[in-house]
Amino acid sequence: MLYVVTKPSKPEKGIFLSMQGGAEGCLYGNRGPVQDEETLIANAGPSEMHPSFMIRSTDDWTKYGLKVIHPNCPNVSFDSNDSIYTSAINKILIKENPHNLPVFVAGLSIGSIRAANIASRLGQKIRGTIILSGSTDDTHDGTMFDSPLKQANSSFLMIMHKNDKCSSSESLDGLKSFSEELTGVNDKKIVQVEGGFASMSSGRHAWCDTHSHHGFWGMHNEVLKIIKSWILKRI
Repeated sequence: MLYVVTKPSKPEKGIFLSMQGGAEGCLYGNRGPVQDEETLIANAGPSEMHPSFMIRSTDDWTKYGLKVIHPNCPNVSFDSNDSIYTSAINKILIKENPHNLPVFVAGLSIGSIRAANIASRLGQKIRGTIILSGSTDDTHDGTMFDSPLKQANSSFLMIMHKNDKCSSSESLDGLKSFSEELTGVNDKKIVQVEGGFASMSSGRHAWCDTHSHHGFWGMHNEVLKIIKSWILKRI
């Protein structure tokens, strides 16, 4: 599996494994999927103007002393919930985390499905899991409920926007039900946020886009503060 690593300038405190959402699923936005090393090098990494909160926040994570890993094009094979996917992620972690620093995995929108799968199947290797606009209802790649959630034991922070209209993530009750399925997790918290900007148009595509409450449009800094405080208490 191809991936991009961004290292902090200061000594590393941990690993931040980042799973972006489905609408902007590849690291390169409208430049299309990158599935070979030559193209990966030619593109020189994710665009700084990429609309995904997960990718645009890379520099913020590194300022906290986290080494950021972005696996490439997670939507290509539609295997977010299986063990083959987490086996590939585990190989990345073995290579990129030789000193066994704390690992945090975060997923936005459909990326939350991958984050939940990694937290479930990799068990003790994950220190904390951050779910943003979690997919508790149907997507083209399943839901967060499809992973073996009872195997998860990392800390969980779940953030959703109060006015999220995306059908896969708009239900607070759905997120509470997901939290209840995490029977092996003692440290878990749900946070609802308000503010930012609504989508400019209506319909599922607009409501589930990065430029909407679903993507925390206009309030990235507020969400970052919540995540930063939570992570630094667990390193």
